[in-house]
Amino acid sequence: MQGVNALLVCAALLAACSAVPTRPPGLATVTAALDLGTGGSDWAATIYAQEVHTGKTFHTFMSAGGHGLVVLPTSPPVTLTVEAPGTYVFYGVLINSEDYHWGSTGCKAGTNCQTDGLVALDVVPGGVYYVTITDQGARIPPTGVPVTVPWHK
Repeated sequence: MQGVNALLVCAALLAACSAVPTRPPGLATVTAALDLGTGGSDWAATIYAQEVHTGKTFHTFMSAGGHGLVVLPTSPPVTLTVEAPGTYVFYGVLINSEDYHWGSTGCKAGTNCQTDGLVALDVVPGGVYYVTITDQGARIPPTGVPVTVPWHK
């Protein structure tokens, strides 16, 4: 019985020693602009990057620019760091009302265009990318799950 136990221990140790170590994912940088037709956003929003296959979601806060009688510049673009490689869709949701959201579909800001879903972007480690989020008619996915709303590359 001791011989069998010794063989199991040796097999376990050998497997542990010969296993290929897993490498942490690389990172990519994405600058995202939310353009509501004025060249930017006048509202505070959360900007999301969601990996289409895994649903892993990254987000950042976009501060409010000027609106109403306040004269301030529109909200500047924000930067997100995402795991790479991956394929991501991008969208924004106003922080004061989830009823107002926009997606990155390739539409021009302030237009009512017909799209076939969110545009997905392939990112690689060390890559730097820029996306514009403009389409208020876009369907956006629930966070944390693989993307099931229409998307394409």
